[in-house]
Amino acid sequence: MLRKNDPTRVYLTLSAGLSFAFALAFTLQGLYFVTVAGLNPLQLLLIGAALEGAAFVLEVPTGVVADVYSRRRSVILGCLCLGAAMLLVAAFPVFWALLLTQIVLAAGYTFLSGAQQAWLADEVGEGRAAGLYLLGSQYGRAAGLAGIAATAGLATLGLHVPILVGGAVALCLALYLWLRMPEDGFAPAPREERQSWAALSATFRQGVTEVRASRVLTLLMLSAVLYGASSEALDRLNEFLLVVEVGLPGGLSAANWFIVLAIIVQLVGLAVTEPLRRRIHPADARAAALALRWVLGLSVAALLAFAYAPGFGWAAGALVVHGVLRGLYSPLYDAWINRGLNPASRATVNSIASQADALGQVTFGPVFGVLGNVLGVRSALALAALVRVPALPLLGRAGGGRTSG
Repeated sequence: MLRKNDPTRVYLTLSAGLSFAFALAFTLQGLYFVTVAGLNPLQLLLIGAALEGAAFVLEVPTGVVADVYSRRRSVILGCLCLGAAMLLVAAFPVFWALLLTQIVLAAGYTFLSGAQQAWLADEVGEGRAAGLYLLGSQYGRAAGLAGIAATAGLATLGLHVPILVGGAVALCLALYLWLRMPEDGFAPAPREERQSWAALSATFRQGVTEVRASRVLTLLMLSAVLYGASSEALDRLNEFLLVVEVGLPGGLSAANWFIVLAIIVQLVGLAVTEPLRRRIHPADARAAALALRWVLGLSVAALLAFAYAPGFGWAAGALVVHGVLRGLYSPLYDAWINRGLNPASRATVNSIASQADALGQVTFGPVFGVLGNVLGVRSALALAALVRVPALPLLGRAGGGRTSG
């Protein structure tokens, strides 16, 4: 039996709770931006650039806070910021307001990004954590299905309603973590050092040194930049392509079509992830490298198929395949990058990886937005897919070494 505050239980609850909140808030957010807020392709990418730009600035400071003060506190703050941001997005569907809200949302993401992986590895050990990352993704998919089903009902009251409820769920999750989340494997910095900027900067320098000293970590950071540059275009333009360029079939409302697609992604993802979890050992660098290269290569093909889809069926199928592959990429990447890290800078190194992803998104996002306005959304998405190609040899080279050293 699991303890009341067992870290495995808490991590799986966190994974499920976040996925449930994200499904409520984000399943129809793109449609909400296009139809309610009336954003064009450039505005959609500027929204993304604001989010990732703020994440780029905040990622390392929040990761350092998790390393110096508390992983637990960082995760709770992340849930609080996410909940507040979701409520603000639902309340103010105006471009300038949505732009400012992305800063709060970015704070939520960055407080979570390095801290939750580092917290789990500290509490249960790196070997066990590697498997739990994939198991957590399964719990997340199941909870995501429930969130999508709830979105279908709530959206009948308005596209803003599921976003509001998602914010409330995130705030409730923060309360649960405050009451139940243990932190037994983390040793915070001595109290006299916590207020010192020198201590914070020393932790950051330690993380940077660890990345620079490791060929594998450096290659993984470069691949994160390329992956982020590509993913931002799809995140912001896929609803626009389906609604404006391809067109949605009759029989269902636009909201219901996106709900159906989201459900299919979750169901297929659940079916694919379980056998892979049993066969892949993500703590093995070579296995992780091979799996990530396959996932990334197939995602390039799926993105190109989506960009040039002649009709809705083709576009929907490509989008589903890409969604499943994306769900596999993150836990494999997390498991690999956390191998052999120094516990004192673990959250900071994770945050540097997230910062690399954000750098790619904020640098290339507006470019793809301009290309979408000038050349068309299809061309912008195709170019975004090709940006991922150089990451394939980087992952291959990284697979030949160890994370540290």
